[in-house]
Amino acid sequence: MREKDLPFDHTKHVCYTKNAKKCVQKLLRRYYDEAAAAALWEKIQLQYCEYLKDEPALGSAKITVSIYDPILVFAWYAVVPDKPPIEEIQQDVYDCFMGSFNVLGKIFNLNRKRDNKLAGLIFRKTAETRAEEIKRLPESFRMGSFDYDGENGIVRYSFIQCPNAEFAKRHHMEDVLPVMCNCDHMAMQKLHAALIREGTCCTGACCDYCIVGDRNPMTKAYELVKRENGLLVSVKKETK
Repeated sequence: MREKDLPFDHTKHVCYTKNAKKCVQKLLRRYYDEAAAAALWEKIQLQYCEYLKDEPALGSAKITVSIYDPILVFAWYAVVPDKPPIEEIQQDVYDCFMGSFNVLGKIFNLNRKRDNKLAGLIFRKTAETRAEEIKRLPESFRMGSFDYDGENGIVRYSFIQCPNAEFAKRHHMEDVLPVMCNCDHMAMQKLHAALIREGTCCTGACCDYCIVGDRNPMTKAYELVKRENGLLVSVKKETK
């Protein structure tokens, strides 16, 4: 089915991107033959539209890719009869959502003071955009805080509301959500950085971000641990 013909309210929502379509179709071809993959793809499209019937109207958000592409991944998981382990599709989802960081990593290194400062400015601008957007779209990403420590090269911010987490909770798909969340860690690693995150909106009160260069002494105090549901979290090392 052509995307422009999909039966959802196009005045309230937008369609998934070409990258998300490519990702899901690649996964279908991996696990099914051509005929089965084609049939499942149409069911996934219809499931995507079904989900949008009850979703908040966020089609006018400034960055819709981080809201609507995950819904296509959730629809894929809901439809396919064989549920592969989330770890098997992690790289595919990363390539879809954040593959551009592979290129950025060849240019930016957050261990360099200049690049770190630029990252702080970019994240601050993003925080301001989110803070402004929530006024007209109360169910979008809601910022909790933002702080940049230029002297020590530390970017800190948090979300206290995430549409992806709210979707996962409504549809009891919390175990699928980590495949999206973990992309943040993978993306920062491409920028020669580390994401220190102890919790997410799905597991706690907020999704906390602390981003530093991967040579920052702060990284030595934490280790990256994978929870039973596959979610990567930062755990403070015990002091001896």
